[in-house]
Amino acid sequence: MTARFGPCPHCNAALSYLEGVAGSSMSPKCPRCKSEVSVARATFLMADHSRPTTKPPVVVKAGS
Repeated sequence: MTARFGPCPHCNAALSYLEGVAGSSMSPKCPRCKSEVSVARATFLMADHSRPTTKPPVVVKAGS
């Protein structure tokens, strides 16, 4: 099993590309935009929340 990190080519979401794990597919879909991502080896895609985002998160304050 190998892993690499990279963006989704469609929506630019941070993804973990896990190659050779159970549930791998030659046509995985991005968990965010649901578009098919082309890969060379059977891969399982997972959203990568371990890295900081380039923009600060949007905070919504509850109105009184």
